[in-house]
Amino acid sequence: MKFFYENCMGDNGIFSEKDIVKAIYTAWNIEANLYLLTDSNIKKIKDIEFYGTNKNAKIIFAPWDSNEFNSDVLEEFGYRMEDGDEEREIIDIKTGKVVKYDWAEVKQLI
Repeated sequence: MKFFYENCMGDNGIFSEKDIVKAIYTAWNIEANLYLLTDSNIKKIKDIEFYGTNKNAKIIFAPWDSNEFNSDVLEEFGYRMEDGDEEREIIDIKTGKVVKYDWAEVKQLI
């Protein structure tokens, strides 16, 4: 799968990842919104359409939004977000288990 990330510091880019939760942790590491690119042929950021009839990017994680918002966008992928003991957690809806990656396991985008 291909993803686009963008944070409030102006860092943005495109990366590939097979595991959607790992992609979320990758973006979360730099406090970036994460979009799933629905057109696998996108190679350049300028080709991404967020709105309108040619929309080819769908938000799947927003670090500054609520658990409810993130759960709504993650539900179609089988996940939800909840507050954990120390930080928010991504939960597999079918198993009820926390899906977590060590920060050392994720790509470093910046």
